[in-house]
Amino acid sequence: MKTTGETLAPVTGHFLKWEATPLTRVAVAADEGTKIGTFVDYPLREGKKLLALTNEQDGKVIVQPHNCIIDLSLVASTAVNAAASTGGNLDGLKKDGDPYGIVYQGTPQA
Repeated sequence: MKTTGETLAPVTGHFLKWEATPLTRVAVAADEGTKIGTFVDYPLREGKKLLALTNEQDGKVIVQPHNCIIDLSLVASTAVNAAASTGGNLDGLKKDGDPYGIVYQGTPQA
């Protein structure tokens, strides 16, 4: 009997490791075709980006803007660096999240 291995696409749980409450998740505008694990603009924090927790649907993705732990091990380091509003690196992204209780963990992919 032959078996084939399948790779499943990432889901929210691959990126969102903990959140105080799912009630604070928000739908924000995103470009058509935006995929889960992509940084998107969060309009209530000018110049700050958050990680999309869903694929784009009807021009929107879901983000968690407060009190959560985000795992970046499936995100490209270039995307992390580009998302940081200051410093252009992981430390800058962590500083962006600190005031809102967002903790970024994991090593981004090279």
